Amino acid sequence: MLCDICHKNTATIHIQEIVGSEKKTLHLCQECATRKAQEDSSFQALNLAEVLYNISSQLNAEKKQETADQEHSGIFCSTCGWDYEGFRKTGRLGCPDCYHAFYDTLKSAIGAMHRGTTHTGKVPGVSQGKAPKRAPMDKAILKRELEKLQNLLNAAVAGEEFERAAILRDKINELKEQLKGEEDHADQA
Repeated sequence: MLCDICHKNTATIHIQEIVGSEKKTLHLCQECATRKAQEDSSFQALNLAEVLYNISSQLNAEKKQETADQEHSGIFCSTCGWDYEGFRKTGRLGCPDCYHAFYDTLKSAIGAMHRGTTHTGKVPGVSQGKAPKRAPMDKAILKRELEKLQNLLNAAVAGEEFERAAILRDKINELKEQLKGEEDHADQA
């Protein structure tokens, strides 16, 4: 079968469109299909490999969800009686104790929706009022700084900048001690 556009090459791509009760068929060679995709945006959406990948990904996700549903089906909150099925259908929890009951499910769901389970957003700045002589550093700021230094250390080691890596290592150790001190301070308060 020859291409419907150039009438020279063998058609390797066959597109059927059904609108209402009308059926249209278009037979294209690879060259004409590529040209048509560049001209017509509706053809760009038709990427067979991508379609098959999306279908297989969706099937795998459904299988994983079925397995997760079976694993968590017996979970319920002892305070309000809210069960996993109710949580799954509504996406809501019944009471504050539900967060403990559904911890594993929430942790994986939050990790999938966001890029992890640790807050990495903005941290409130120092107020414009008179600052205390030594305000304890916020744990979130310390953790963020620690993560930043760790990434710099990894890059320095990969680039074989060992002197810089040693300095960064020392700063990381200082921050870890400071973070430990902040946690101890918070426990005493």
